[in-house]
Amino acid sequence: MKTMKLILAMTVFASAATAMAETNNAETSEVKSYRYSMNLDIAELIKVEYLRSAPAHCGVIPARMTYKDSSGAIGVIEYLYPDTTGCTD
Repeated sequence: MKTMKLILAMTVFASAATAMAETNNAETSEVKSYRYSMNLDIAELIKVEYLRSAPAHCGVIPARMTYKDSSGAIGVIEYLYPDTTGCTD
């Protein structure tokens, strides 16, 4: 039983370490602005951030997507996102 708990704990810690490493790599990756003609290679979505200046906004805001491509490289794309959290229509 102790062996099973040890294996489970090691698996959890390994998963957490991998996630932290991916986040750290994303922070050092170059942020590219999205263009309509871009050919995106997204194998795994890591994180999406909405860069709003206020909690509730009605309009277009910048957003940032961090992803892993098919070769395992981390990429960051910044694009415009239609935010409707503050719209009252």
